[in-house]
Amino acid sequence: MSEPIYRARYWRYFSECEEECDTLDEAVAFLANGWERSELSAVEVVGPDGSVALGGDELQQRMMTLLGA
Repeated sequence: MSEPIYRARYWRYFSECEEECDTLDEAVAFLANGWERSELSAVEVVGPDGSVALGGDELQQRMMTLLGA
């Protein structure tokens, strides 16, 4: 049985991209760190079932909490 995969979706240089992560927390950390370095703009995290697990204000709030803001 394969591990659940979360997809962190983001914009970078006018292209929509995604990064596969093992957990929701890992996906949020990836987006938060990239945003803090001004390398990307977070869109959403898609869960293993293909539905949006985290997005919008809730995603932004989790990122800010992780960054200590």
